[in-house]
Amino acid sequence: MNEIIALNKIAKSFGNVKVISNISFSIEEGKVYALVGENGAGKSTICNIISGSLQPTEGSLIYQGKEYDYFTIQQAKEIGIKMVHQELQILPLMNVEENIFLGEESSRHGFADKNAMRSRTKELLDMVGLDVSPTTKVKNIEIAGRQLIEIAKAVNKNAKIVILDEPTSSLSNNEIEKLFTIVKKLKKQGVSFIFISHRLEEVFELSDEIIVFKDGAKVAQMNSKDTNEKEVIRLMVGREYSDFCQRERKHFGQVYFEIQNVSGEREGLLNNSYLPQKVSLKLEEGEVLGIAGLVGAGRTELIKIIFGALPKGSGKILIDGQEVIIKNSRDAIKHGMAWITEDRKQEGLILPDSITQNIALPTLRKHRNKLFIDDKALKELSKEYIEKLHIKTTGGDQQACNLSGGNQQKVVLGKWLSTNPKILILDEPTRGIDVGAKAEIYKLINELTEHGMAIILISSELPEVMGISDRMLIMYEGKVTGCISREQYSEELIMQYATGRKVDDEKY
Repeated sequence: MNEIIALNKIAKSFGNVKVISNISFSIEEGKVYALVGENGAGKSTICNIISGSLQPTEGSLIYQGKEYDYFTIQQAKEIGIKMVHQELQILPLMNVEENIFLGEESSRHGFADKNAMRSRTKELLDMVGLDVSPTTKVKNIEIAGRQLIEIAKAVNKNAKIVILDEPTSSLSNNEIEKLFTIVKKLKKQGVSFIFISHRLEEVFELSDEIIVFKDGAKVAQMNSKDTNEKEVIRLMVGREYSDFCQRERKHFGQVYFEIQNVSGEREGLLNNSYLPQKVSLKLEEGEVLGIAGLVGAGRTELIKIIFGALPKGSGKILIDGQEVIIKNSRDAIKHGMAWITEDRKQEGLILPDSITQNIALPTLRKHRNKLFIDDKALKELSKEYIEKLHIKTTGGDQQACNLSGGNQQKVVLGKWLSTNPKILILDEPTRGIDVGAKAEIYKLINELTEHGMAIILISSELPEVMGISDRMLIMYEGKVTGCISREQYSEELIMQYATGRKVDDEKY
């Protein structure tokens, strides 16, 4: 096959910190290259260099026999290198069509060709399987839909290499299937892909070659057919992993948290998701309650109602047997609740601020001495959670935007754990996180529940929610269709409830 580009001994440093070194590999036409490794291993850095967003400190890139010290963003575009970032880059106040053609408008006789752009947008939306109008504002589309718009934008024009950084993290199984179909179709047309994913089953399904990164270096490159998950994990983390997503807690305390017949203020659809309708649940001290369901089932909307981010139309919320009124997040925090949101960059962090500033944010008032903030206490607090959560950083002063995705997620965890909550809500807590960081979070969940913390866990990864929860609530179109104990768990049963199909109770 024809080589598109080659990387020759690429290295990148930020100040005195070397993040990648001596990276060499080539990209050939019509192949999928999976980059795997723990968070902070250098995968996103090398992709940003290929796409022109970063300049390497050492090494070169070779295109059509010519050697370049680096690609500019414009050069990368002209070559046909497109990148779909894990943290989405689209503009929510613009519509779908405007986002897809931003900076690449079609013109005719010197004027924008709106008919051509509208027609092409419809084509691309059909291709990615997103049923919205080209004129729909992106702010009215959920994260999963926005991900598909990013992919449509990437393949719109002249795509030779498409970089997909955790593209499936917000997609349902059906949407993942559609994405993989698109990738396989474009492969046949000679388009190549760089695919970053922590879901190894996807890596093996989609990739032709697997490139393993560890601590900023390339440690292996293998044909996907010649290796297996066990070997790849060993190369990634330097040790064997088996059954790390297992629950250890067995005994619980009294019912601490309860909701009774809770419904959203308006019934029906909201941004392609369903508002909860007459949902009831109980949560005991030291218990992990999993909430499963397909994208759009109303799981996150339920959490937003509980936390005061969406209005509650009817029903009751009880803590320790007493009804409480929660109108906003301040009320929720006051009642001992904490919520790790699905979208860490938009809702969980202030990216330009330091790790210390982010971790201290919810407890800032406690560290105020009259008119002044106790900086020493804030630094001690930050240091405690950096050590406890094994955050890879140069120190508490490092900006959150310069951390890897997994370490950003740990900062969000530290921020909320610093409030000493009694009820912790985790919405997709391991989205975009490597197997090593996942194992740390699962271990942390077990430790927190040993001390009596009650946890609600939402996850789209069925093995995860089955492995770490004690009971599971399953939702479909805003309603609870099943509530099952750990002993009853099976993927078949859960998917029956999650798709609204009638369950044969006698069989289970």
